[in-house]
Amino acid sequence: MVIESYDYESVVEIIKRINKLHGDFSKSLEPSLNYNLKKTIDKVADERGVNPKFQRLIDLYKAELNQFTIKLLLLQVEYSGIRYRIKQSESIREKIKYYLGPQHENGKVPINKSLNDFLGFRILVDNVVLIYNNLNQDKSIVDIIDRMYMRNEGNYVGLHIYFKNGNNKFFPWELQIWCVSDSESNEESHKIHKQKRKYTLIPKDYHQADLEKEE
Repeated sequence: MVIESYDYESVVEIIKRINKLHGDFSKSLEPSLNYNLKKTIDKVADERGVNPKFQRLIDLYKAELNQFTIKLLLLQVEYSGIRYRIKQSESIREKIKYYLGPQHENGKVPINKSLNDFLGFRILVDNVVLIYNNLNQDKSIVDIIDRMYMRNEGNYVGLHIYFKNGNNKFFPWELQIWCVSDSESNEESHKIHKQKRKYTLIPKDYHQADLEKEE
């Protein structure tokens, strides 16, 4: 199996393309995106479940993402090493439960931090630390992304980038950038991390092309 890794210039192109896709998609749904996602998760959910109005928004968003896959496939034609997935419904519910727990002050976490990866992308590079350092100094990137950080926890090392196009009503999308050499250990750490959060029915991997199917 050929593992494709990207150089810095390609990473910048991919970031800009994902940001534009996020902006175009979010603006097409803007009339329905009527929640300020800086509000905390306890404003839309409790131990009984998700507020029905907010649940309808989640369902709409996911349905529209499933219709958006043609654009993702076109991106993948150009950058064949990109993997992506749409978050499963059960995984969303479990993540909300996790952020409603006592370790997060019973829901005192912004919605856009809890639900920050409805659509997630992943690419591989040869040196993720070098990519991170270069991106930090690249004004063209710093100005368009919402947040970027290196996560170095246990056996996991990865760069996480979030897109929201400057609008707190737009659900964020996530791009993970891993070193080729870290990919195997990261996959294993990712599974352990999700198990600790007691997620259920988690996608085992980002698909090369097809999205995870809902139960």
